[in-house]
Amino acid sequence: MKTRNLFVLSLALLVFAAACNLTSLIPGGGSAGTVSTLWADVPPFAGATRENIDLPLPARIALQAMLRGQLEFIVYTTPQPVQAVKDFYTKERMAASGWDVNQSAGCDFAVSGEAGEAQSPSPIQDMCFFTKREGNREVGLVILLIRDDQAAKTQIFYARVNLQATPEPGGALRRTPAS
Repeated sequence: MKTRNLFVLSLALLVFAAACNLTSLIPGGGSAGTVSTLWADVPPFAGATRENIDLPLPARIALQAMLRGQLEFIVYTTPQPVQAVKDFYTKERMAASGWDVNQSAGCDFAVSGEAGEAQSPSPIQDMCFFTKREGNREVGLVILLIRDDQAAKTQIFYARVNLQATPEPGGALRRTPAS
């Protein structure tokens, strides 16, 4: 019971931090986005506008812990619903831009709870994952989709991570963080 209470408190603090934009209090958290334009190999969503929005703290922590590489991100908004953005980033469209869709999950799964499941307190409503190899490194792209009903906009957080691939004795490649 004590562990559960601690978990619930920690989760509540993370949601509070995201809601209050406390990312500006941690090192590197004060500047919104780390790149000024969308990467050339990521098709832009038509009508989306570049925004000066920070990646929510829970998402930033999760991405850095999960991906363990050089993280860059940029944020756009659109008046279109989450599903329209999700429908745009098809495996076919991303393959045409050089992404390896055979090794990518794409947007074919739901982040928000299914019917009958408890809803997560996370503001992230959906996400897409794509990967590819560029020389001796792997590149991952995560597209986080968050609907802001008050502003009637969908926030599109594009996060890109670069991982060095290190050869292992059997000829396989092992992922190591890019320097």
